[in-house]
Amino acid sequence: MQQATDATPLRSRRFASGMALLLCACAAPAMAEPDFAAIDSYIATQRAAQHIPGLALAMVAPDGTIHLGGFGVTDEGGTAVTSHTPFIIGSTSKSFTALAVMQLVEAGRVELDAPVQRYLPWFRVADDGASAQITVRDALNQTTGLSTASGRRTLMEYSSGDDALQNRIRALRDVALTAPVGRTYQYSNCNYQILGAIVESVSGQSFETYMQRHVFDPLDMTHTYTSKSAAVANGLAMGHRSLFGRPIAYDEPVPRGSIPSGFLISTAEDMSHYLSAQLNGGRWRDTSVLSPAGIAEMHRGAARVGDGDVYYAMGWNAGSLDGMPAVWHGGDTFGYQSFMALLTDAGWGAVMLANKNDIPSNVRFAEILTGALDLAIGRPPKADHANDSAIIHAIVFAIVALQALGMMRTTRLLAVWRRDPAQRPLGTPALLGRFVLPSLTNAVWGGLILIVVPLTFAPLAVVALGTPGLGHMLLLSGAVALVWSVLRPWLALRISRGS
Repeated sequence: MQQATDATPLRSRRFASGMALLLCACAAPAMAEPDFAAIDSYIATQRAAQHIPGLALAMVAPDGTIHLGGFGVTDEGGTAVTSHTPFIIGSTSKSFTALAVMQLVEAGRVELDAPVQRYLPWFRVADDGASAQITVRDALNQTTGLSTASGRRTLMEYSSGDDALQNRIRALRDVALTAPVGRTYQYSNCNYQILGAIVESVSGQSFETYMQRHVFDPLDMTHTYTSKSAAVANGLAMGHRSLFGRPIAYDEPVPRGSIPSGFLISTAEDMSHYLSAQLNGGRWRDTSVLSPAGIAEMHRGAARVGDGDVYYAMGWNAGSLDGMPAVWHGGDTFGYQSFMALLTDAGWGAVMLANKNDIPSNVRFAEILTGALDLAIGRPPKADHANDSAIIHAIVFAIVALQALGMMRTTRLLAVWRRDPAQRPLGTPALLGRFVLPSLTNAVWGGLILIVVPLTFAPLAVVALGTPGLGHMLLLSGAVALVWSVLRPWLALRISRGS
């Protein structure tokens, strides 16, 4: 196992089962040793460029070698990140929940194509007919018809009681589906909360207890938690939000109802055990958590994502990374971010955990990990989205600046009309052109930000919390636009009439 920090020299040890080593020796020629020092240098440079306080890396090679790296700090006190530093892993948690469900499938206690109501008889959405049609497989493949926005609305619900998860699912009885059941991919946290409730119902254990006994313990994930207090006691990295790219500390709550969909807490070393099992047919050392067929089913793309060649599987995306067959998944909360990927043919796996989330830079964050995998297999890393965040910020600043300039111009024009009545436009068409049409533009922009965004993307509180600074600018711009869309023509009408 290799481990590095920004200031700590490399240490290494290797482990793999005798069978895995024998297969590697018989099936392939000796593999050139990757330059892990170059990979660490690349990660450290990218971490600094994206202003990420702390970052942990785990890479699993085809021969069983595990390389671990810790970069930066966990908090403002300067504690160094190590391979044992816990991070909230966000939606990377979904593949763990899928694994738990598949364990119950292989035990004969859950059927993938059975309706959710078989295991949760009280489960309902707004449409009773659709409620009876939604299957376990639909929830795993994100094809229930529940929208992305419905899942994001749960991000501000912080209940921690024993019934938090069940209450979260019961609240769906008033939620309308936005697509027919089983037909359309829509990524929604609600789906994996439903699956967590199924695990509880079928196993007779809390989700947390089931995961500890059937996933974490068998995989020797000794620093993986479902409790924030336990993680804090063992060095949980402080989360950070991004204020125009710069980190600001955020002590993030862990909502119990969202643990199956995005709030497991783990470390780079523990995640390396998980990746090894995913690459080795469900086996870690001498323990199997799922059959090879079950792992293959989890990785099989089922629901097409958009118009591309990426498909959602079961807690994984399936397709290709830089032209190589792969499965992967990202995760982000308000203060943390993660990304993991398996090059399924090449046999490489990697995961990266960070204690900062910068939503405009999410794709660029993922490219750090894919760049590390490129280096591992002897290819130069790509940076196709290196400037995305700067472009997004520039667009928002430009919109706000144009809005302010337009308001200033209107204010000056109205002042001229007030002083010199001869300059005022004559007739209704002139007034329409000068004020009503621009006011409609403002109304559309304000409605888009304050009405459409919460209905289709996320509640305004989530936007503000997830993108401080940038989100606040957009929300303020939308509010000002709506007010100005009414105030502008009213002022023009009063002045044009000589008031």
